[in-house]
Amino acid sequence: MSAPSPRYHLDPAGDVEQTGLQNVYTEAEFLRQALLDKPLLIHGSPLVEWAQKFAIGRNFHSQKVYSARTTLGHLVPGLGAESAQVLLKQWPDLGIDFNTSSHLSELIAHLAGGQPLGSAEHAAEWLLLRAEATPELQLALERVGASVSDMVSTVWTPIYGVSEEGVEPLLLSWLGIQSGLPRWPAPFPIPLRGQALEMVRQHVAKAVSEQGLDAFSQWQAANAAVEILKVAAIETAAWLKLHPEALTQTAVQRLREFLPNERYGKLVQELPVHLPAPLPEHPDAWSNWMEREYLPYRISKKADQSALLLTLRHFAERFLAVYAKALNGGSHADWLVWQRSADLKRSDRLTLVVICDGLSLHDLAILQRHLAQHDSGQRLSDLGSQVAFPALPTITHQAKPALVCGVAPTLSDKGKPLGESSTRENKVRAALQNGQPGDIVFWNYVQTDKLYHDADTLDEAFTAANATLMGLAERLLGLMLDGIPNEVPAQLVITTDHGRLLLESERTVSAPHHFKPEGRAAFGAWASIPAQGFELGETYALLGRTTFGMTQDAAVMWGDQTFRTVTGATGREVCPHGGITPEEVLIPWAVYVRDLNFRLPSIEVAGKGEAEQPGIVVLRGINSTALPLKVSSTTGSLVALIGDLIGWTLPPHSATERQLTVTAWPKSETLGALYLKLGVQAGQGAVQYVDAQIALESEELYTPTASILDDLL
Repeated sequence: MSAPSPRYHLDPAGDVEQTGLQNVYTEAEFLRQALLDKPLLIHGSPLVEWAQKFAIGRNFHSQKVYSARTTLGHLVPGLGAESAQVLLKQWPDLGIDFNTSSHLSELIAHLAGGQPLGSAEHAAEWLLLRAEATPELQLALERVGASVSDMVSTVWTPIYGVSEEGVEPLLLSWLGIQSGLPRWPAPFPIPLRGQALEMVRQHVAKAVSEQGLDAFSQWQAANAAVEILKVAAIETAAWLKLHPEALTQTAVQRLREFLPNERYGKLVQELPVHLPAPLPEHPDAWSNWMEREYLPYRISKKADQSALLLTLRHFAERFLAVYAKALNGGSHADWLVWQRSADLKRSDRLTLVVICDGLSLHDLAILQRHLAQHDSGQRLSDLGSQVAFPALPTITHQAKPALVCGVAPTLSDKGKPLGESSTRENKVRAALQNGQPGDIVFWNYVQTDKLYHDADTLDEAFTAANATLMGLAERLLGLMLDGIPNEVPAQLVITTDHGRLLLESERTVSAPHHFKPEGRAAFGAWASIPAQGFELGETYALLGRTTFGMTQDAAVMWGDQTFRTVTGATGREVCPHGGITPEEVLIPWAVYVRDLNFRLPSIEVAGKGEAEQPGIVVLRGINSTALPLKVSSTTGSLVALIGDLIGWTLPPHSATERQLTVTAWPKSETLGALYLKLGVQAGQGAVQYVDAQIALESEELYTPTASILDDLL
């Protein structure tokens, strides 16, 4: 049975407006209408008190009512009528959604988009709300915030108790671009907007104009929010264009994870174009050579690609010799991609291996930029990227089975996959949800190959690749962060079955007699195989099946051209594969660990000196974690130049520099062979390894000429 409708509606504050009720303001009006059969709205505390007693005596049902303004005053002591009216003007639904039985925590959650009070999301929303508020609204919000500051953890107390003048410093501090205030327990969890975003842009622009690239480095070391580093990278890129003397490969690499792809591409095109330094003799330095020397020249629109032919031929000779030795149990056998995948079975983590069909190292850099930009919580730690050797020739049906089965290509037709393998994302997600540490799940992502085969021009392919890789980054984050139970340790491996030529290639070369062409490879039988197992011709190399672990002999292009088709057709192909250029056979192997205790530091080695003269090398370490990191091991050819670095400690959230004296500066022709790998520990934790970025320059005292007497003639 429902309760009877109130006969008297009692408004002690005297400010309720409600249609359908008879307003009563005086004793005389009340006496005239008290016994009439219609509901009354009685205003004012004295009259309400009298009417309430009258209702009790007559057994009439009455009910107190309050305006939205009065209700807010009850919820927020000291708010005041004017501030309450300001809140109601901004949020008209407050008068409908709240009453005297509501709680203050419900009110403040409502104002901050429904986020629960005490969460990082609520604190961030509240801070942005304060940053965007008008002066009148500022006062109202300050009073509301002060009322709840003792209801939250002391970590968040400054957010709710802050004055108008303190809003900007608090926001900049939490975003990681202003020091001197307490560290926050979580990265800033929501996107910036409106006036807050503009305020941050102005702050960033001013700092970059005054400090240049150093400002960005400091924010990166302070573990600034990813969104801030995106804004800062754009400002820094603009500054670098105005200061070409600071535009170096190292500077561009610093920004690459945070710049939109189009801006990054334009900045790369601004770099001076130099032919790559000679290929380092030691394969451990090839990854650094690819990143710093080869790829910048290869993808530059200003580069003369024909000038690379000597480099490509030298690489083919060296690579084939190293590969053959690795394949037959020699050094660098652990670089074979199927060996890498087999080793994952010994991991104590659940591993998602995404095989991005045809992914080049150039594409990997784009994918990694998108991962960094979308991982706002910075939950994935980049353990570094390496290069691996694919199965030869670099054709999908030849290369992919070995990777998935973890065995040599000649055994892959009989091998079993190391784990669940699918092209469908929903099947991959299901396997991850049920996976355990030590399990491997393969996602065969074919779109990264298809987009190149479908493209009509190189520019079209690169544009499509950026969009595809952006979408892939979001999907990978969804799988890694939401698709795997939090209690299961997990890692992500990004690799491929083969790379691809980063050019538009012409089909101008006829395959050897009785060889069947397929892209930049051709298959057949080779009658006179030399002892070394391969032979380098003018345009392609012949490979013996036994030496290179293949079921047939093969011819593979080492230059920029492509075989004519089976029917002899010519024409042009965008980014084909099957050959042995560096971008086709040095394939990516990138590892990310979810929720690792610390992110790897960035190590840079820079300096400029005169060859064979004393000089200064500047060693710079950027530690963006809250833990001190200690160098526990050093390897690489650079150690002989700068000495051992064991014991070097990188303080938390810091950019640390050391100046090291070298007695004899290296010659320019040896710079490409220099590399440095550091083992880094946090406390007594496991050692992790990071490759240093080498940015050394050498000035020769003189350049030999054909004849020292030429100038005298």
